[in-house]
Amino acid sequence: MFKRLLIAQRKAATFQRIRCNCRQLSTVSENNTAKTGQPQTAEKEKNEDVRELLVNLMDTAPSKRELQQFLKRYVPQQQAPSSTDLGLGYDNDSKTMSPKDYVSDLLAPSYTNQIALTKVQGPFAKGEWQAVGKTLFKLQKLGLTSIVVADNLSWGTEKAYASLKERGLMMVRESMALVEAIEKAGGRAQLIYGGLLEYNSSEGPLDVNMDFIHSALNNQQIPIIVPTASLAQHDRYQHHSPPEKQRSIDANDVMIALAQKLVSNKKSSLDTRLTTPSKIVVINSEGGIPNHEYSGNSAHSLINVQEEYDIIVDAFKNQPSWRTTHPSALSNLKMIRTCLAELPPTTSSAVIVPTSSLPSALIANLVTDKPLYSSSLPIDNKDNISAIQRVNQMRTTVLRHGIKIQNYSTLDDVDLPRLTALLEASFQKKLDVHGYYKRLGPILAGAIIAGDYEGAVLMTDESKNVATGPHQTPIHYLDKFAIAPTSQGIGLTDILWKRMCDTYPELLWRSRKDNGVNKWYFERSNGYLRLSDSNWVLFWHGLNGCHQLDAYATIARGIPASFV
Repeated sequence: MFKRLLIAQRKAATFQRIRCNCRQLSTVSENNTAKTGQPQTAEKEKNEDVRELLVNLMDTAPSKRELQQFLKRYVPQQQAPSSTDLGLGYDNDSKTMSPKDYVSDLLAPSYTNQIALTKVQGPFAKGEWQAVGKTLFKLQKLGLTSIVVADNLSWGTEKAYASLKERGLMMVRESMALVEAIEKAGGRAQLIYGGLLEYNSSEGPLDVNMDFIHSALNNQQIPIIVPTASLAQHDRYQHHSPPEKQRSIDANDVMIALAQKLVSNKKSSLDTRLTTPSKIVVINSEGGIPNHEYSGNSAHSLINVQEEYDIIVDAFKNQPSWRTTHPSALSNLKMIRTCLAELPPTTSSAVIVPTSSLPSALIANLVTDKPLYSSSLPIDNKDNISAIQRVNQMRTTVLRHGIKIQNYSTLDDVDLPRLTALLEASFQKKLDVHGYYKRLGPILAGAIIAGDYEGAVLMTDESKNVATGPHQTPIHYLDKFAIAPTSQGIGLTDILWKRMCDTYPELLWRSRKDNGVNKWYFERSNGYLRLSDSNWVLFWHGLNGCHQLDAYATIARGIPASFV
């Protein structure tokens, strides 16, 4: 474990030097060209592809923690030579790896068992097919191999074809366009048409034969599945149907059947060659799920499916135009909800991305495992609005199965031992249990608990501690915001923060001046004040906070310590 951590730390630090390495690679290529004349076309294209992929990686700008998690999950550790110094001063007596060798090692082709179930939903122009093919190949090089289900909005319209045979030929022809795009990008792909899926005449679940998928993956090929199924053998016998009979089926049903098959194989240990999918991906032209909270052509950044599914469905009812501009949004949302319900909630997510945002949107999501912008940023901040509008041109939506959020009004409804364990794990400090809950009980305004005590917001009403006039109104103070260490990095922070601000539009909190989280607070507050003669920064959310600074400052100075 220590060896793997050391390798991850080395690669994380070296990632900051990749841009320099790219320049050196370019210089090496130019020097070789000067010595030998024009480089061979294949070698030149390979160098250009490497530089392009490295630039894509640099554009993600991951934090050190995000990069280490990415390397741990997607980069095969056995590839890293244990006796090689990366020029960071770890093993001075060992051989130093050149930038060119390091980049080659990092990007060496490798088969990993990290899987993305990917639906590629046309129709696309030729340039869009090329972008999709190149993106899938890049993801494979970075450790995420796609199992692709081809789709097209027109395939479900039987009237568009003279016969079922004509529709089948069109499905194969358009799916082959993706195969050719992947191979043109330098990868390998395998079209799978027939033999993969069987259906029963009784409309039962699809039966999936994984042999074709295993064969493709073992040969470093990206499987491209044409969504067709044949009648099960016993039903063919009963109904005297020809064995080659294929019918087109909904690509979403194929995605769900694949997710269920992979999960059931993993649980029963019948098949250990593939892990459960770590991502569900939808690539289309329309982009992510439209956001009813913002005007214009914007998409949700992050969706907590358990909490927001019904809200989004209702929003579509109130926005009839979305049925035209986003014709597949609800069906994709329903499919993703079903798939994510089958997968581990802490390790799986989904992303819907338009072709116009490839490859950067998917590579950024792969490396950082988070949305392109934070859904908890306040929309009444002009700077944040402009930033969101710029980023939202990507129209990319990240979806997580999420967890249920519960609101409580008294401590009697809260499991105090579990809340205590959460607070101590989150803050890495010992809670003054008796003193803290004695103070909290009488002034608790509300407790927002996420799932199985995976996160919590504790809000107090501090109006009794300050003079607010004859008509006393609540003054909400964010006493504790806690996320369990095991639930970090899954979007729960944004989900809880947004729920808190929706529930308490006017609130304040404090933070120590040297707190590393303050940058995050600055972005989400409507204002702040550094309290003189103390180590506290006062933050507030809401438009009226600037009119209550005296009361807010008194409260922030007077809150007693909670930990021992």
